[in-house]
Amino acid sequence: KHECLLLAEAMKMVFSAMMISRSLPPGGDSTASRLSYIVRKSNKMLFLSFIYGSMNILSFVALRNIGAGLFTIFAQLKILSTAMMSAIVLRRRYSSARWRALVSLMLGVLLFSEPIWNADNGGKS
Repeated sequence: KHECLLLAEAMKMVFSAMMISRSLPPGGDSTASRLSYIVRKSNKMLFLSFIYGSMNILSFVALRNIGAGLFTIFAQLKILSTAMMSAIVLRRRYSSARWRALVSLMLGVLLFSEPIWNADNGGKS
């Protein structure tokens, strides 16, 4: 399982490198020097990438311990909690239409996950 994640992350890196090399103007910096520059300047992102990778691995652990329906709801709560934290910590203002969209998204996830919840509980209510 973890090997699949590692392979997926490596594929993302290769794809990103290819897109960077395609976006370089002809006759400009070489691809190797551009990639070297990006690696040198992205040390601030190392901590965040570690958190992201850990979160991906922990999602497999969570799926072994809780049902798929509950996992889906918790996974989708990341969107709502990110919006709430950006409003609180960063003092970002969201329109009422955006808050309604976020709540609608959560309600949609709940409605979609309800049959999975019942299947995880063995049909018990």
